Amino acid sequence: MSLYQQPQPKQPVSWSTGKQWLNQGIKLFQQMQKHWYATLLVVGITVMLVSLLSAQVALMALMLSMPIMTAWYYLLCRQWQNSSNVERQSAQIWSQCWSLLMSRFNLLLLLGVLAVILNYAMHAVQLMLLESFQLPPLTEETAAQISLSEALLRLFINLATGLPVAILMAFSPALVMFNQDTPIQAMIRSVKTVMFAWQAILSLTLWLMLLAMAAAFIVSLVMGLLAGAFGIGVVNVFMLLFMGVMMGVVFSANYVSYDALYPFNDDKGDDNDDANNYDVDSEQPQESIYKEI
Repeated sequence: MSLYQQPQPKQPVSWSTGKQWLNQGIKLFQQMQKHWYATLLVVGITVMLVSLLSAQVALMALMLSMPIMTAWYYLLCRQWQNSSNVERQSAQIWSQCWSLLMSRFNLLLLLGVLAVILNYAMHAVQLMLLESFQLPPLTEETAAQISLSEALLRLFINLATGLPVAILMAFSPALVMFNQDTPIQAMIRSVKTVMFAWQAILSLTLWLMLLAMAAAFIVSLVMGLLAGAFGIGVVNVFMLLFMGVMMGVVFSANYVSYDALYPFNDDKGDDNDDANNYDVDSEQPQESIYKEI
């Protein structure tokens, strides 16, 4: 594939598309729940075991593995999407996805290394900007006395240092996995994809934030009742479940957005030769999960 190829959505992309992607992502998550929770369980147990050795090593390993985890879940979604009801056996899907993941594992790991480097670089820039504006580190005392102008300045600095990494990594794992891009190519194409569909992506982000805030408000009320009746342990479990559900919705909606912008087509000739390689065992033509609602 050409490094500068534009996305080719089958449907027009506009502000309303973000809401459609969210609806499709919620539906997809409902269908993929058992695969998502199983993935979280495996990742959680692995991180806990590594944290017994060192919490810092566990955090670093989690950051490095995020592109791999993302590509893994996207593979599960696409395998499920292109399998019939008879073929949707968890063991079979996981086996197929594992072999496909291993074929791109080194590149996904390299993408994780680049993501960690970028995050640390942007964090260093953030600290420099905070120091240049003479903003002290936030503590409970300083947070209680913070002014509106300082809060807005801190928000601007966080966006200025966090947004570039988010844009570079938005579609990179999927592009490495499905489009056969190298990590550098994937990050460049990710930026171009965000620029191409910025209205829909911004709309999706805002809808996800609104959903998260509404759900967090309801969950906080329920947690207050549970804390008085069952104790803090039950509240912590409930919070973990809430975070798991929200992460699953976000991952599913992100996959839907990628699938809408880069739909798979068997009849597009050479441009899809590389994409065909990711699922050579599948005999069914693939269709985008994105639909008009």
